[in-house]
Amino acid sequence: MSEWITDSQDEQNFEGLLRDADQIHIPIFQRSYVWRQKQLSELLADIDQVRSEVEETQFMGAIVAYEKPRSGNTVGRMRALEIVDGQQRILTLYIFVMAVVECIAPIDKEEALELVREYLLLAPRRGLDINTRVVPAFADRSQFRIIWDRINSPSVLQSELSEMQLHLPPPSGEADGDLVTQYYRILRHLRAESHADLDEAGNFLRETVAVVTRHLSFVHLKLTDASAATKIFERLNFRGVKVGVVDLVRNEIFASLADNQIKAQRIFDHVWRPFEEAFVGRAEYFFFPYCLIQDSNTRKSELFMQLRASWKGLTPEQMIKDMKPLQGPFLAIDQTGHQPGSKEISKRLERLVRLRRPASIYPYVMSMLLAFEDASITEKTVVDLLDALESFLVRRAIVGLEPTGLHAVFKGLWLQMKKHTVSEFKRQIKIRPTIQWPNDADVRGAVEKRALGRANICSYLLVEYDRDMKGDNPPLSPTIEHVLPQTLSEDSEWANLFTKEQHKQMKDLLANVVPLSSPLNSSLQDSPYSVKKTRYKKESMFTTPRDLASKWSSWGPKSIEQRSKILAEWAVFRWSQSL
Repeated sequence: MSEWITDSQDEQNFEGLLRDADQIHIPIFQRSYVWRQKQLSELLADIDQVRSEVEETQFMGAIVAYEKPRSGNTVGRMRALEIVDGQQRILTLYIFVMAVVECIAPIDKEEALELVREYLLLAPRRGLDINTRVVPAFADRSQFRIIWDRINSPSVLQSELSEMQLHLPPPSGEADGDLVTQYYRILRHLRAESHADLDEAGNFLRETVAVVTRHLSFVHLKLTDASAATKIFERLNFRGVKVGVVDLVRNEIFASLADNQIKAQRIFDHVWRPFEEAFVGRAEYFFFPYCLIQDSNTRKSELFMQLRASWKGLTPEQMIKDMKPLQGPFLAIDQTGHQPGSKEISKRLERLVRLRRPASIYPYVMSMLLAFEDASITEKTVVDLLDALESFLVRRAIVGLEPTGLHAVFKGLWLQMKKHTVSEFKRQIKIRPTIQWPNDADVRGAVEKRALGRANICSYLLVEYDRDMKGDNPPLSPTIEHVLPQTLSEDSEWANLFTKEQHKQMKDLLANVVPLSSPLNSSLQDSPYSVKKTRYKKESMFTTPRDLASKWSSWGPKSIEQRSKILAEWAVFRWSQSL
């Protein structure tokens, strides 16, 4: 190839990749092939740019891989790569060559067989159980065989392949899916573009396979260790779904079972899959706090390295068993808000989940809940500590402090606390001069003056105030109703009560907002207070609007000032510092 896109020594094409590696493996439980028409159309456009000589090369991004340990049973040189990122591109190029083989075989079987030898199959040798140049993940192997059955058919190359002793991966996964569908799309494209004249059709197919194997380039990043993957995988996306930590973890867990499909499938189905599915799509966020609990100095870029170090010498079952005790505590603070065996702890966890707690507190809360499950601390201790944590977080949110810096506080806090008491928790916060726990005056001032109606904390405050009023406690999440409307029409009754400056200062105060159901809120809009008051009393499922309507016959600047003071006193009492 005469011209690369980059000046990297690691830029290469599909042909070069197969020259460096005898076999390319997709991790056995990697996600299935997911490229569809959109990605194929983009690839075909790249190929056309080269065929039409608009471009000499088209760049396809980065392939990330590391060398697999050599199997002792295989005779001769055998270098195998494990793909960390790039399986969609590798599989697409591979089946593209297969499609060219199927199309060119009726024209020239020897040429088709040469393509198989060069790009698709390894020569037979002792100890080589699978001799395809690419070995897909378990989820795609049945489809992979279906495509190969087309090549190994009497009308294509069955007799010619007999001497090569085709050894395919055992079938697994669905027989119908995106991989087979994509292959048929490629076939249709090649047949549609091929000329009726056999010589011209052959030339088209030769040109196409030359572009696919030699003129589509990528940077091949060779990892010395798979643990380096997390340092780069987030930045290595190209027309596909990025590799996640959960994919890397799954690959690491099952790497030792790549040659034992039956055992790997059994552990995957009965141990790993239930474990991963229990996260309900949130597994990606579990591993960092899990690592921090083991070593609070772990950085996100070192996450996978830490996992590998902690699992050294463990079997797949032992790795999963090691994580299992912290799965429940993670789910409790991340989404369920439920602690088995304790209504009081669950009540506080549910509030923290609704509060949209920062992820930085996860290691602290998970360690606390694990200690409770191990009976190392009492229910009262957990309740007191969660109340103190909520007070700290809510007060900061009320005054508008960002969660910046909290990671450093909470990542190792549980082990740093000499005693697991509220006083020790407060002491740990106090010794960090850059972390503020707002006092009563700060909270009062924020409630009375800050535009909390626009703050993220607003919905939480409205629900908690409504619940403290001992009302009906509706299960629905409320919408935020501005009693004084957000826009001030000059011809409205509101314009007679508020100046433009007063409207600007007061419309988003906490005192001016109440929780309402979405239908009632939408129907009120900028109605005058006389209308709103009547409908609050008759139609609101929330206690707060009914209470406001009964206490204030009119709604003007003084009403908002009065209610602001009431809410300020409630907030400093509700999230007291003297717990």
